[in-house]
Amino acid sequence: MVSRRSGFTLIEVLVSIVLTAVVSLLVYGAVQAARETQGRVANERHALQSALAMRLLLEGALAAAQTSYRPEDTVFVLESRVNARGVPQDRVSFVAQGDFPPLSPGADWMVTLEPTPQGLRLSGEPRGFRTTSRVLALLPGVTGLGIRVRVPGKDPAWSREWNFPTALPEAAELTYWSDSGSVGLPLTVWLALGQQVH
Repeated sequence: MVSRRSGFTLIEVLVSIVLTAVVSLLVYGAVQAARETQGRVANERHALQSALAMRLLLEGALAAAQTSYRPEDTVFVLESRVNARGVPQDRVSFVAQGDFPPLSPGADWMVTLEPTPQGLRLSGEPRGFRTTSRVLALLPGVTGLGIRVRVPGKDPAWSREWNFPTALPEAAELTYWSDSGSVGLPLTVWLALGQQVH
């Protein structure tokens, strides 16, 4: 009777090494995919938070837009512009009351919203104080801005022009643009007292 030695053959060891390597590669691939997904979700969440912060700041500033005590003061200026690719590059400046952070109370602020190569920039400068303007918010990825205002009157209409810098329009509609086209739905803010922001 021939006795058999206990142990593994060379083929069994090689098969187990190959199986272990395959399982390791599958686990490594799954971990890498999970990390990439987590990074992408974090970037998207950050972009959404930035967009929401910009929207809230902008709604607050526009809702706090006010007329001036002096009739000759400029309170709302709309500059309609378009770049070489046809993307709107509008710029709007208006006077807002400093009732909410980061617009400190005790001063009226000249707030400016304009597209830049870095993104859509909302900046403010207190009126009557000697200080540099500060960036209130920056929305990366938004490189264009289209603005329409609602002209009050018997037959109110939306227009891309505002020729009354010493008065406020009834409402403003803002559309964000990126290099690939318009971004999301337009933001409409009613400037008259008692109107809803939506």
